[in-house]
Amino acid sequence: MYLRVSLTDRCNLRCVYCLPEEARFASSRASFAELSRLTTLIASQAGVGKIRLTGGEPTLCDDLVEHARHARSLVGTVGMTTNGVLLQPLLPALKQAGLNRLNISLDALDAEGFRRISRRDGLAKVIASIRAAQRLGFTPLKVNAVAMQDTAYAELVRFAAWEGVHLRFIELMAIGEARPFQAAEYVAAETMRARIAASGIALSECLERDEPTSRIWTIDGHPPAACSVGFITTMSQPFCATCNRLRLSSQGRLFTCLMDNAGIDLLTPLRSADEQEVRGLIARAVAGKRPPARFVRDESMAAIGG
Repeated sequence: MYLRVSLTDRCNLRCVYCLPEEARFASSRASFAELSRLTTLIASQAGVGKIRLTGGEPTLCDDLVEHARHARSLVGTVGMTTNGVLLQPLLPALKQAGLNRLNISLDALDAEGFRRISRRDGLAKVIASIRAAQRLGFTPLKVNAVAMQDTAYAELVRFAAWEGVHLRFIELMAIGEARPFQAAEYVAAETMRARIAASGIALSECLERDEPTSRIWTIDGHPPAACSVGFITTMSQPFCATCNRLRLSSQGRLFTCLMDNAGIDLLTPLRSADEQEVRGLIARAVAGKRPPARFVRDESMAAIGG
């Protein structure tokens, strides 16, 4: 299994598909000790082989480095997904703590476009973080872009080729803030590839490199190990049948599906010192993991960590 741990629901950006401008965050969260213990229990009970630290924005968590170190004590692969704005000065400590996989979000390459989507400045800091991560040897380094109608697909692909990173376009889902406009802004992976091809960029399908959630294409003229383009096809080609993801929120709730709007409270029995009950809840949740009835989530993406 693959566990994603949301360290906080707070974020320093207000991306239009994720959070409202006047976002409200949880008044309390699990402590470092509580979240770490729940991570340990889930890892042992569910046979977790990979842990990813998420948010909100994980770099806002004061205990981020300690979480990375703890996760690495449990599994060999520890990743993180971040918007990259505050990342650069933290990279050496994270690397030393055992973080060995990194995804950085980047939806636009021009300052105006970045500001329009995120409602904040920070493009230069994100690019600086990408380059710093490259220098420190984070490989493969992935860049995530949420696909919408005005996304600069060709420019992002050229950026991936130039910088030597692995780009992943994510189909827009009907989650939280994106629900009202998802139908109008949605772009299927097939359409994205057509737009990229129309710009003069040739991609080649690479089935042997497909990932559990991504269909991978190489950029002609560039070695596959150096850069690639992936399409996360949650809407057009759902991968529920092979999904092995679990999500632990910063409030100590376990979710077996991104589209689960309830989750299972693990924090209350943990605080009651009933770890046997926690283990039982985890076991039943994993056994009952099923595809969603509909691809809609009421809460924001930040509340569950993506």
